[in-house]
Amino acid sequence: MRRVDTLVVGGGPAGAAAACELALRDCDTILVERSGGPHHKVCGEFLSVETLTYLRRLGVDAMTLGAVPVETVSICTDDRVASASLPFHALSLSRYVLDGALLQRAADLGVSVQRGVLVRRVERIGRGWIATCDDGAIIGCNHLVLATGKVGLRGIEDTRDGSMVGLKMHLSAAADLRHELAGRVELFLFGRGYAGLELVEGGNANLCCLVERDVARSVGTDWNRLRTFLAIANDRLGMRLSRAEPMWDRVLAVTCPQGGHLNRDGGGRLYRVGDRAAHIPPFTGDGLAIALGTGTLAATCIAEDRGAADYAEAARRLGRRPVRLAGLVSRLMARPAVRRMMIGAASRIPALTATAVRGTRLPGHRHGGVSRKRSTWWPEGCLPSHR
Repeated sequence: MRRVDTLVVGGGPAGAAAACELALRDCDTILVERSGGPHHKVCGEFLSVETLTYLRRLGVDAMTLGAVPVETVSICTDDRVASASLPFHALSLSRYVLDGALLQRAADLGVSVQRGVLVRRVERIGRGWIATCDDGAIIGCNHLVLATGKVGLRGIEDTRDGSMVGLKMHLSAAADLRHELAGRVELFLFGRGYAGLELVEGGNANLCCLVERDVARSVGTDWNRLRTFLAIANDRLGMRLSRAEPMWDRVLAVTCPQGGHLNRDGGGRLYRVGDRAAHIPPFTGDGLAIALGTGTLAATCIAEDRGAADYAEAARRLGRRPVRLAGLVSRLMARPAVRRMMIGAASRIPALTATAVRGTRLPGHRHGGVSRKRSTWWPEGCLPSHR
């Protein structure tokens, strides 16, 4: 059995951020990721100001990876469009590129990154944990960082609603469509979900949808079925998709909670990060910021010996306001009459959209920067005092 101070299970942004921060603080860390190499994931691929702040802290420059600027957000129904300038600098970059860069950064910092290894189960032993992997390896650790995204892990009780399904396809866009989407993220609302469309590196477009489970069941992973459903659900989106071709053989899919979710469990040297800690409705574009923020926060608490209970409290403080507000907006938008009223008001008063965007940001990043002091860089009131 191999022993390590901290085991990170999952190599997405949350797990990679935790591993990078631990390495920067000279902590003995192993990261285990079940995929053997880079791959696409269901994600809006929007990098908000908070996300860019965390990436800079970890030493990752999104622009050098090919990220493209996003300056405007448009919210579209069949008969109305509400557009506004984003109140901050934002970029768009595929998870294929971003996740690979974060894991490479972790490895460069000295983290033992093990790819193509699946942790089948974990067990609490004394004050630590024992993880059993599919290759027969057994890893003992003092601290366990759970970064498995929307997938749970055997040995840890963590059930949640899965009534929605996220669907994703990268598209090869016609030249005129690329021109129209340049610098924009477009959100399309319809009765049984919503979809986002924006350019990523290479001039391709990312389409990411959130739909009810029965819709996803009827569509499956067939692109033509999904395109037909979306064209009927939202005429404007259908017109966009008529000028684009799929880049993959099948649509990617993952189950998601309805609305927002904050995990309330804490303690036991277990640190839930990313989607295991909090889930914010995807239309906010701050899911990556929560992943990077909670991952870095968990590493901070481990390195400073604050404990998992303090981490859980701090993670809730970090995500409480934006998750609750975004969850409320998501529930309101599900009602057709309210949705029409809100979009109508936003189309007449563009500042309303910018206000909603600011309200669903994580705290402490309104000016795009944080303190460089290791133990005090968190937003005011987020990181608890030592007990």
